Amino acid sequence: MTMKKCKICSCNEAHIIYDGLIRDGGLGKYTKEPVKMYQCDKCGAIWHDQIKNVEEYYESTEYRMELEDTTCESDFYRMHDPESMNKFEYTGTTIFRNKVVADIGCGCGAFLDYVNGVASNVVAIEPSSTYREIMDRKGFITYPYMSEAKDFFASVDVVTSFDVIEHVEDPVKFMEEVKALLVDGGQAIIGTPTDAPVMREMLGEIYERELLFSTQHIWILNDKSLKMIAEKMGFRNISIKYYQRYGLNNFIGWIKERKPRSEVNANWLSNPLENLWKDELSRQGLSDYIVLYCQK
Repeated sequence: MTMKKCKICSCNEAHIIYDGLIRDGGLGKYTKEPVKMYQCDKCGAIWHDQIKNVEEYYESTEYRMELEDTTCESDFYRMHDPESMNKFEYTGTTIFRNKVVADIGCGCGAFLDYVNGVASNVVAIEPSSTYREIMDRKGFITYPYMSEAKDFFASVDVVTSFDVIEHVEDPVKFMEEVKALLVDGGQAIIGTPTDAPVMREMLGEIYERELLFSTQHIWILNDKSLKMIAEKMGFRNISIKYYQRYGLNNFIGWIKERKPRSEVNANWLSNPLENLWKDELSRQGLSDYIVLYCQK
């Protein structure tokens, strides 16, 4: 068995769990060659060796074109505005008023548009120059990377970042840079997709190949690995919450059609039933999304 060193916990107990084609961009697009996916036996982190030049990839329009087939500002809002309500479910609303807030990997700044109404200042960290130009127009303070936001080191009250840490080469360094931005006592809220354990259990390699494993997502982190990263960086008051984003109709569609975007619409799939599904998976720690909360 091939063993590999884990970048999260530094143990030498990571092994190959998958060796095949994975998603490369949007749905139905795959790598030309098999990709090895590793999992650490100690912290549970899953990853593949970096395939793309991360900085060049996210600084260009290539990422959005491969994933969403568009870089248009209005298309971004159409697709991502609904996610802002989910993000407020993760963060609440009271922590932003009269605070300096930085959002890492913010795209066009859809979430920051709402936060900007109450925050004393917003800092937008986004590698894409196309999207930074849009946020410059809005009057946001923008930087391509946290390391370049030196004017705000030890000055930010709240750092948020959603669906970003799984894309970076080094999640430990990512959290180190988050900490550098925060004031003493400042809060970080970091969200990332999980391995969706129920989907993996029921669908196995079909789900892994079609959706879960992708070139863009270098990492799939869990509660243990996220906590380990935060502890390594010296954060305190560390906690984890689980959120199920996709409903029972999505799960049944996958089971029925064995492919993504197969949501089932049926009268018996009522809102209470959908809510029960989401609540129960979240309660059991089996959700498709996880959020790390920690304090400097």
